[in-house]
Amino acid sequence: MLLNSYQFIFFFIVLFFLYFKIGKNYRIQNILLLIGSIVFYCSWSCNFLFLLFGTILITYFIGKKILDSQEKHKKWWLRLGIFTVLLQLLYFKYFNFFIHNFNDFLQIFGLKSQLKTLTILLPIGISFYSFRMIGFLMDIKNKKLKTIPSLLDYSVFVSYFPAIISGPIDRAMPFLNQLKVTREFSAAVFSDGLRQLLWGLFKKLVIADNVATITSGLFGSYTTVNGSALLIGAVLYLIQLYADFSGYSDMSIGISKLLGIRVNANFNFPLFAQNAADFWRRWHISLTSWLTDYVFTPLSITFRYYDKLGLILAIIINFLIIGFWHGAEWHYIFFGLIAGLMYIPLILSGKMNKKNKSEYRLIPTFRELINMVFTFFSFSLLMILFFVKDLEMATQFYSKIFSKSLFQIPNFPFQKEVAALILMMILIEWIGRNKEFAIKEMFHLQPRIIRWGFYYLLVFLIFLFYIAPKGYIYAQF
Repeated sequence: MLLNSYQFIFFFIVLFFLYFKIGKNYRIQNILLLIGSIVFYCSWSCNFLFLLFGTILITYFIGKKILDSQEKHKKWWLRLGIFTVLLQLLYFKYFNFFIHNFNDFLQIFGLKSQLKTLTILLPIGISFYSFRMIGFLMDIKNKKLKTIPSLLDYSVFVSYFPAIISGPIDRAMPFLNQLKVTREFSAAVFSDGLRQLLWGLFKKLVIADNVATITSGLFGSYTTVNGSALLIGAVLYLIQLYADFSGYSDMSIGISKLLGIRVNANFNFPLFAQNAADFWRRWHISLTSWLTDYVFTPLSITFRYYDKLGLILAIIINFLIIGFWHGAEWHYIFFGLIAGLMYIPLILSGKMNKKNKSEYRLIPTFRELINMVFTFFSFSLLMILFFVKDLEMATQFYSKIFSKSLFQIPNFPFQKEVAALILMMILIEWIGRNKEFAIKEMFHLQPRIIRWGFYYLLVFLIFLFYIAPKGYIYAQF
């Protein structure tokens, strides 16, 4: 049940009515959220419901032990908790990867392994809720979370249905604090949530799903098209991925607002980034900030005596984890490695923390425009490693792009209306880039007829360009 499905609309209307009509106090509202999360999870698959809540029980118990134990024992309970979470993550997501590569390693020496891969189904949302659990345990150990929530509230935090298959990856304390009070209906917050939901639907259904019809056909025949066509396909895929993931995140955040709950932002207009560091500060923010706090910062402290070399090493390790988090394939690992290596020129030149000066100007400077275009094309090329099936396909893709055929006329059909819609999205996002989401305050000072006319235009485009659901790219992670 995707957030943009008709089934979800019916499910949410029922839950919303019960949430504010029956939920007279926060405990009842939290019970309804948990029930709703179970129903939502089972709409995908009930097979792993026991795994999800079994891990919730174990990490909740370990969290109590971390809080109540003497200081010298806390780290052992933390290690046990992290090991428990990572063990099920390693089995379901990475077991076959390690077996397959171990067998290949032995073949180099002429040995034959008896180890065989298994048919393993990946539990929905395991990458997202695993990080929520680990963050919860580490926050207790680091004394950021000084009291243990109720088991009900912790269960809601981990299994929260708007975010379990897409993020954002929330931190424990800000989320749990909201569960301690009754959420009252607010017309202003409700309207704001609807606007963000509408913008998310537009990006997902109008932009991402329609661009997907182009990229899927193009990549399916990548051996027969020329380099210029593949370069355009790479650019389109970055736009598709952004519209798909950020659109789904906007829907998740908007739905949460309707329920009176604030969750982390996940995107901050990354298509306008000035360099690689700026891009990752804007892209999948909840993941990168999570890894910054729990992986990069400890590593940078450990390597601090190595100056810039230590910083580079910490960044590369951090991005290798990001790549491996996305999937148990070598092309994801290389994706993370290259993303980390892109920081080296910035570190050596001292430009890693350079700010975007055009943030509040309508027209960027020529230099800023060049930086944005260069960064955009750099990440379009990087994202090739994201959608390919393996490194062999990636090699063929890059070889064809960087060939003489790059200077030929693209030999694939392109829909002009899709190009117009992409430009519309980019223009709206540029104008609204200083806000939480692009249309948050767009036309808010204009007469109601103009403001509502704009909303009706978005709704009209959604119905006009709606096609059969294309799924959600990040559901596979």
